[in-house]
Amino acid sequence: MTKDIDKAIGFWLMSSKENFETAKAMLKAGRYNFTMFMCQQAVEALLKAVFIIRKNERPEYIHKLPKLVEMIGIKIPKSIDNKILKIDAHYIKARYKEDRFNPKIYNKRTASALLKNSGDVIRWFTKNLKLEI
Repeated sequence: MTKDIDKAIGFWLMSSKENFETAKAMLKAGRYNFTMFMCQQAVEALLKAVFIIRKNERPEYIHKLPKLVEMIGIKIPKSIDNKILKIDAHYIKARYKEDRFNPKIYNKRTASALLKNSGDVIRWFTKNLKLEI
């Protein structure tokens, strides 16, 4: 891999870690919609790093997690795929839709569950692809 590719991988892995830590901080602060948005951002950044590792090129500018997984072309367990689908729902909704203020959607229970799902997804990819975050 070239120096630029290595730098891009490092950027996305560092972004994933920072976004996941921010999600945890937002949960502690009671900012549940931002917890869930940052979970999506953490997984998106990780998938972009995986894309670069597998394809040796940068991904296009997309944010849809299932599309990124498809573009990577990696076989993942159904349980991880289901978690990715749940996480993906909060890219737009948590920031731009009126739902972001709906306590039935964004509350401590749902945010904690999505944080756990995100951690599971991150652990699966890092373990199976031997990544260090």
